Amino acid sequence: MRNFIWVLALLAAGGARAGDAEFRRGEYGFSVGAEPAFVVRHDVPAKWDPDAPGVTDGRWRYWLYDNQVDRRDDRAQRYTEHVYEPTSASMLGEAGRFQVSFNPEYQQLRIHRVEVRRDGNWQDRLLPEKISLARRESDFEQDLANGEVTALIVLEDIRVNDLVRIGYTVSGSNPILTGQMADWGRMGWGSPVLDVHLRVLADPGTRFATHVENDAPAAVITRLPGATEARFHVHGSAPVVDDGGYPVWYQPYPLVQVAVDQRWSDVVAWALPLYPAVTELPAQLEARVAEWSRLEDPFERVRAALRAVQDEVRYFGAEMGENTHRPNPPALTWSRRYGDCKDKVYLLVTLLDRLGVDAVPALVSTDRGRALLEFVPSASVFNHVIVRARVGDSVMWLDPTISQQGGDPRDSDLGSYGVALPVETGADALEAIEPTREFDSGVRVVEHYRPEDDGGSMTFEVSTVYRGRSADDARRRLVDARPQELSRRYADYYQRRLGELSVLRSPHIEDDRRGNVVTVTELYRLASPFESEGAQQRAIDVFAQALDGAMALPSGLDRTTPVAFSRPARFEHQINLETPAGWTPLFHGESVAHASPAFKYKRDIRIETGHVQVESTLEARKPEVMPESVGPHLRELGDAHDSLSARLRFRVSSGIGTDERNARLKALLRDVMDNGDVE
Repeated sequence: MRNFIWVLALLAAGGARAGDAEFRRGEYGFSVGAEPAFVVRHDVPAKWDPDAPGVTDGRWRYWLYDNQVDRRDDRAQRYTEHVYEPTSASMLGEAGRFQVSFNPEYQQLRIHRVEVRRDGNWQDRLLPEKISLARRESDFEQDLANGEVTALIVLEDIRVNDLVRIGYTVSGSNPILTGQMADWGRMGWGSPVLDVHLRVLADPGTRFATHVENDAPAAVITRLPGATEARFHVHGSAPVVDDGGYPVWYQPYPLVQVAVDQRWSDVVAWALPLYPAVTELPAQLEARVAEWSRLEDPFERVRAALRAVQDEVRYFGAEMGENTHRPNPPALTWSRRYGDCKDKVYLLVTLLDRLGVDAVPALVSTDRGRALLEFVPSASVFNHVIVRARVGDSVMWLDPTISQQGGDPRDSDLGSYGVALPVETGADALEAIEPTREFDSGVRVVEHYRPEDDGGSMTFEVSTVYRGRSADDARRRLVDARPQELSRRYADYYQRRLGELSVLRSPHIEDDRRGNVVTVTELYRLASPFESEGAQQRAIDVFAQALDGAMALPSGLDRTTPVAFSRPARFEHQINLETPAGWTPLFHGESVAHASPAFKYKRDIRIETGHVQVESTLEARKPEVMPESVGPHLRELGDAHDSLSARLRFRVSSGIGTDERNARLKALLRDVMDNGDVE
């Protein structure tokens, strides 16, 4: 009976048709049958077009990538066909397995074909009994469960230059997003593609709006008797070079978006009912609200509520069905002490409202940031929600999912999110996310080397001060670290750099969360940090580690695409080296400077009697560099990064040389013997 009911559900949703074969794997299932009637099949040519990129590609070629979507009458059927060819033996493992994901709560999978073309002949390789289904929560490690199931197709006997053809349809979509879905198509990949298609059908009379990126083709809109159709097609797509290291708003592939033409106010109208006013909270939480209400400073009330939601409600999301976008009631979120972004936002907005603070949810995209300004308005372009709070003229953007955050809520920097859509009556545009005021963020490291009496070992003291966002990051790293493990990890790092050492004092941590300053101090004894370069020359390698992370170079250097850089902050690393008596530096004081639109860097080497100081400073000014400035920026950054390390060489006092000491002793003995002073 349970299987019979499941088949009826498939038929009702358009996921299976009479004559389809049904297959079960425990509580999940799929069907095998012909493609839906709306699909227009594309032939696969006998040979690759000699004028198209990829004729001689020696790794992987895509002959066809076809997506067709039917959104008429809220059907939400997506047909997909892949035809690919491994042209290298190294790619056979990739070619011999294929995965399709769907959510059985509201979607059904129908597989149409699994075929292989070898020597010009197509072979049927569809073996339903060997297709496995598994609940694979790809986001579970990020504390998210979305209910997705993966169908795994494994093909046997796949050879170089075989063509693999796989076609399937996923029917159904999340009901809470009805009318708010956008369809996307990537029209180019990292491998050559002979033909890429995207076709979308909507109800007759529908007005489409589109967005294209990176020279993707424009849509061809056609009014058909029973539908409005949008088509995109590319023939001969060259491989796209992915340089990496992009700002969040940029991606390098030709991309298209098509959706129903609407305004951001339509998205707000969809979202408003998801966050109704709350009249009751648990008694314990009402008592906390009453306590916070007695704080005179409204920013202190904001801080108290924000920290409670951040610290006392852990992040975890069971995002299934309507729960992907409809938050749980604040009382439930508080009582079970966990929730995802929308749950925590709903709770925080409710608390702030009780505290007399104007606060609303605000939708954002952590994947594309300010690129949303160019998108067709749709609820499906957002993947996260935060809070916009107002106190007087101050606008605060708050993220209650951020753990271990410190400082004033006005210093919360969510600028990487770019823009947000406030969920409030009358909102009709995205708002830029900008910091309310200037604030201090960064890292300062001070190292001090002092020689001990034995003339060989040194004490080594390190003080690291983190501020602002850097303090938040450090706090998250340190909060759960066991003292012994932390001490071992820090000591291992310095031992790799400076040789044998012993820990004189384990890392000591001071956390001023209110001021958002974290200070870590360490003390070691270095057995022999200097390397001998001869009888009378010693050297030590120093490194401005505090600047290293912010100055990391992207993998692609020869590029014409924008590059990401550090958010505004100041990084300093000062190295103080007290030298043993009689040691003379074999280098001179100097000052090195490099700069670009995104940063300003300086390194100073100062020499005084018995003391050397190396001080490196980086001012990160902009989080991204546009294409026209990327070349000079990367050259300056590369030169600056090279100067983070230095080898300091010293000439030691000639009086302590072992060879000379032995020579003088022998000479003295000869003089004594010659003068007859020895019997």
